[in-house]
Amino acid sequence: MDFSYLNSISDGDLDFVQQFVSTFENNTANIVASMKKAYENGSKDDLKKLAHQLKPSLQMLELETLQISVDIQDDPEAATAETIAAIEKDCLDAVVALKAEYNL
Repeated sequence: MDFSYLNSISDGDLDFVQQFVSTFENNTANIVASMKKAYENGSKDDLKKLAHQLKPSLQMLELETLQISVDIQDDPEAATAETIAAIEKDCLDAVVALKAEYNL
C-alpha cells in the first residue's frame, strides 16, 4: 500500500483526502459486492467489467490485489470466492490505513 500518489494529487488538502477516502470506500464496497453476485451467478462478462472498474482504485494505492483484479479482467475464470474475498479485505484494510494515516 502506497499513499504517495494520493499525497501528490492532494497537495496537503485534507478535505480532498477525506472525499477521496469516502469515495474509495463506497465505490470499492459496491463493486466488490457486485463482483460477489456476478461470481455466484456465473456472469463472466460482469466479472470482467467490474474488475476493470475496480482496477484504477487498486492501482492508485498500489494495493496487493491489483494483479488479481487484472487477472479477473483478462480471464474471469480466475475469479474465486477466495480471490474476491482477498480484494475485499485489501480494500477494507486500505480504508482503515487511510483513516489512520490522515486522522479521519
